[in-house]
Amino acid sequence: MRVFVAVDIGDAVRREAARVVSALQMKLEAAKTPPKVVWVKPAALHVTIRFLGEVEPDEVERIKPLLADPIAMAPFEVQWRGIGTFPNNRHPRALWLGVIKGAAQLAAIEAEISKRLTGAAVEIDDRALLPHLTLGRVKMAGGGIDWPKVLQSAEVKNAASFIDRVTLYQSKLSQYGPHYTEIVSAALIDRPITRSSDQ
Repeated sequence: MRVFVAVDIGDAVRREAARVVSALQMKLEAAKTPPKVVWVKPAALHVTIRFLGEVEPDEVERIKPLLADPIAMAPFEVQWRGIGTFPNNRHPRALWLGVIKGAAQLAAIEAEISKRLTGAAVEIDDRALLPHLTLGRVKMAGGGIDWPKVLQSAEVKNAASFIDRVTLYQSKLSQYGPHYTEIVSAALIDRPITRSSDQ
């Protein structure tokens, strides 16, 4: 099973992301040689906290209880602003929305998830979390495009996500794009967690 841990971004941000993508598409299609960009469908947008990759089904069953307990953290808001790129904005291969508020809380969630998965039969890399929302991947660069100008023109307006849970998803790939199925969620709770084993 192909699985990953992520947080949902909410429908309001999906609508804003779709508006931004539409504006980008119009500008890019007007280029001398338009690039080929595979855009992420709004329903598939999420913030990956930890990608686990291919995991055996019995190991997923062992992971589920580790990711089901509530997380002792207050729900919080993530605010999105501006278009970022990998590896740079002159020759981008991926386009994404950047975080201007909530990055520290997302990093704290990632640290908690990684701690819970320690000892599980999954590979956990030690790269720092760079929270972002991938909008599209550039497959062919095109020509005659002033990428910095195009990206700067795509203003992101009032995009905020309310984060109150963290979810383990299964990803199934198809010719129509990935399909995500929720496996288990951990709620964020703004109080100390008392587990039954502590009583």
